[in-house]
Amino acid sequence: MALSVLGIACSPRRKGNTTNLLLESINAAQEEGHHTEVVYLSELNMSPCRGCGACSAKGVCVINDDIAILQDKLIVLDRLIIAAPIYFMGVNAQAKIMIDRMQPFWARKYLHQQSIVNPSGEKRAGMFISTAGTKFPYVFECAERSIKTLFTMLDIEYSQTCLYNGVDKAGEIADYPDFFAEVRRKTETLLMERR
Repeated sequence: MALSVLGIACSPRRKGNTTNLLLESINAAQEEGHHTEVVYLSELNMSPCRGCGACSAKGVCVINDDIAILQDKLIVLDRLIIAAPIYFMGVNAQAKIMIDRMQPFWARKYLHQQSIVNPSGEKRAGMFISTAGTKFPYVFECAERSIKTLFTMLDIEYSQTCLYNGVDKAGEIADYPDFFAEVRRKTETLLMERR
């Protein structure tokens, strides 16, 4: 059975290191016959959360932009792959805006006790891909915490990670074919996880 696989490229660079790894993952899913789509956050019209609290009333954001389109995609997917670079020890700005704008889902789930996903009964699972210029051993901790929290809220199991430090310059990821091979292997594992 074909799965719906959504990749979210969070890098502001269209050909950034994390985006290249994400495309390897998406290609692996396509080769297995799954339905795939990639959303580039840099191409979306999206504003940061205003902290107005309006979404607490009905679970709907008052900002009218492309985040609503992305939210519709997040409701129906089977597998989610987020690729975001590390900036200042956390996810980059575009990724953080996206995460913050998922507050309406939090309100629906925890304030209104509503299901936020289509009730197909299928298991939803996800993967996080990230690169960082620094080699600090804890460089991914803050980013992982944010992504794990997002996945939990969306009823997506945080299943696979591909985290690579010491990769900074644009396109530098091409020097690491082993990273691409690992992304492909972990994508195949993600896709095979039973519901």
